[in-house]
This record gives sequence, structure tokens and C-alpha cells, in this order.
Amino acid sequence: MSVLRVSLRAVNLLCACVALSHCGPADTDAGSGMPYTATSPTGQGSTQGTLVRAQKLRTGEIRSTIEAPTDIEAEIVVDVFPKVGPAYIKEVLVKEGDRVEAGAPLLMLDEVDFRLAKKRAESDLLQAQQKINVQTTALSESQARQAAQKAVFEKAELDYQRAKDSMAGGIDVLSQKEFADIESAYFQQKAEYDGVKFAVDRAKDDLESARLAVKAAEIDLEEAQTELEHTVVRAPTSGIIQRRDVNAGLLVNSSTHLFTLVDPTLLIANLSIDQRKLGLLREPGLRVEFTIDALPGRIVTGTIEAINPTVDPNSGQARVRARLEPGAEAVVLPGMYANARIVIGSRSDAVLLPKRAVVNEDGRQYFFAVETAAAADGATTGGTIAKRHEFTSGASTPTEYEILTIDGAAPTTEFDAIIVGQDKLRDGDSVIVVGKEP
Repeated sequence: MSVLRVSLRAVNLLCACVALSHCGPADTDAGSGMPYTATSPTGQGSTQGTLVRAQKLRTGEIRSTIEAPTDIEAEIVVDVFPKVGPAYIKEVLVKEGDRVEAGAPLLMLDEVDFRLAKKRAESDLLQAQQKINVQTTALSESQARQAAQKAVFEKAELDYQRAKDSMAGGIDVLSQKEFADIESAYFQQKAEYDGVKFAVDRAKDDLESARLAVKAAEIDLEEAQTELEHTVVRAPTSGIIQRRDVNAGLLVNSSTHLFTLVDPTLLIANLSIDQRKLGLLREPGLRVEFTIDALPGRIVTGTIEAINPTVDPNSGQARVRARLEPGAEAVVLPGMYANARIVIGSRSDAVLLPKRAVVNEDGRQYFFAVETAAAADGATTGGTIAKRHEFTSGASTPTEYEILTIDGAAPTTEFDAIIVGQDKLRDGDSVIVVGKEP
């Protein structure tokens, strides 16, 4: 019976090992060269305990990072609208995904109405220029009449002044009738001269109006020419057609969206960083590593370009802009989802704990380590147990934590952390180590 019992226990242990075969082959204890074995207080061999797998803490390099999810964006995104309209689209020259250079034609509008508008503007300008010639001639004629009338007026004015002087001096040279005739002639010539001067001033005003009309006609012609040119819609910048919203035959106006154009060579990411971590960023220039869902296994780098000096009072987040490295556009497209890691420092001798060893409970973190219990009365050795240790962590990677303290003391690597089977353990539970990773 005794032999049979031992065989059954061995079979049970073998089955348990097979059940954990995904953990890899069992390694030996670094100190004894043998796997951990649970023993009873009497020193007799026993297989009672939870099957676990362990991994020794190690020292290594770890970088301090701040992580933030984000979307990759194109820094330059341009929405293209018609500059003229309403007009029908005659032809669309590009499709989504096409790369275009600045100034390249994207679309052509029906230009018939715009050509007619240009011809009308040209005709109006010609008429305005002809009117200038007419007004110039009219002004010259008015000025000639003014010069002739001025001479007549000045003679009449001189005669009148002499007559007044004679009458004032008591010299009986002129009769009252003669003086009245001279006076009447003076006022008549003055009225005619004032009329000629008014005609000259009006001719000058008419000429100035004609000149202004020419300038207005020139502006109208320039606008008509520009509108005609704008019937060919051109790319405002170099880039890729991200979106096309129209087809030939559509009636559009200046508010109709035609295309969205992006420049994929200038990629950025806007990160939201908790205000409590802003002090770690210090200043722009820190390295950023992007892992992108669409590019598994690949890391794209960039740098922090700007840190917003304000914090959103509702979310407690600050906006930080990162720029991707030149050439990233070869594999990264605007709109891709990414996780950004800002590298704020590194240590080469950090004590590292596998993340899969960590147990979280009520906001506290701890791990179990494989240890040998004190020998009981009558036993030569103690049993193998799981010992609970609380720790504080610093930086982290996707697989490891940097350990700052273990049970409040400086960390060491003299711990074999349980990485499989720890979820239901309690402090001091017996364990059987079926595998140990280096």
C-alpha cells in the first residue's frame, strides 16, 4: 500500500507539471541545482502545496517614461473651396490619394460666363478711356474761353474803376447815364467770367470723374481676369488629396467644399499629460517613442516640440506637442492611433520586477517570493512557502517595474518572484516550484 500511495502522488505531480507546460521547462535553484521541493515539518518528503513558477529579480537598465495615447496628425491640413461661383464643374482632375504639387490644377469650372464678364469689363474700360479724351477736350475749350473772357472782364473792370474814381473826385467828365452803362457792362462781364470759371471747374471735375471711372474699370477688368483664372482650382500647397467631395456637373459656390489636402511630410501628435507630471518634462527636446497599432513591432521616434503653459482646469491635463522624425511619413499615415512614450531619464542598475508577478489589492502593490520557512521541531529543513512583499515602483516598461523599495527597505535581487500561480496565494502558503526562469 505504501508503494502505491507514493506512485499516485508522483502521477499527480506529473499531471500538474504538464498543466503548466506553457511556462517552459523547469529550471533548477541557482543555489542547490535542484527544483524547489515542499517538505513537511517532520522532514519527510511531501508534495502538498500550490504549483508555481518563479523568476529571480534582476538588475538592468530602465528608462523613466511618461506614456500617453494619441493620434498621429498632419500639421498642415488644407480645405479647398472655389474662389468663384456659382458655376458648374466641368472636369475634376485628381482623385483621393493623388500627390500634388503647389499650384497644380485640381478642378476646372465652366468658364463661359467668366469670359463674358471679362469682355464686358474690357468694353467698360475702353468707354471710360474714351470719356477721358472727351473730358480733356472739353476742359481745354473751357480754359480757352476762360482766358478770352478774362481779358474782356479785366478791361471792363478797369473802365469801371476809372469811372468810379472820376465820379468820386467830382470831375464832371461822365454823365450819370454813361457811368451807369460802364457799371452795367462791368457786372455783365463779371457774371460771364464767373460762369466761364464755373464751367472750367466743372470740366475739371468731369475729367477727374472720368479718370476715376477708368481706374474702377481697370479694377473690374482685373477682377474679371482673376475670376476667370480661378475657374481652374489649384492646389494651395503640396500634399496628398485626402478627401474629394465633388464630381463633374455639380453646381458649386464659394462655400462648397471641394477637397481636403494634407502634407504627410510634417507629422505631429498632440499629447495630453497629467499636470502632476509636467515638472518631469522640463523643456522641449525630449525624445518620444511611438508604438503604432498598425505597425506592430516598430518604433517611430520624435521629439517634444512645445509644452502648453496652461492646464485645462476641468481635466487637469496639459497639451504637449511632439513632432515625428523626418521620414516617418514613409510608414506612418495621418490618423493612425499610437501610444507615445516620452523618455525623461534612465538608470543602468535598477532592480527590476516582472509585471506579471505583481498583485494589486486595494490600491496597494505586492508580490510573492519563494522562500524557505523555518524548520519545525524534529525537521531538518523548513518547507517552501510564498512570502508576501510590498514594494514601491518607479519607472516601468511594458514588462517590468523599477523597484524603489521592498518592504520599506532598499531593494536587492535576492528574491525569486512568483510569476505564475500567485493570484490565489496567501502569505505563508506552501508552494511547489515547477519552473524557474532566469
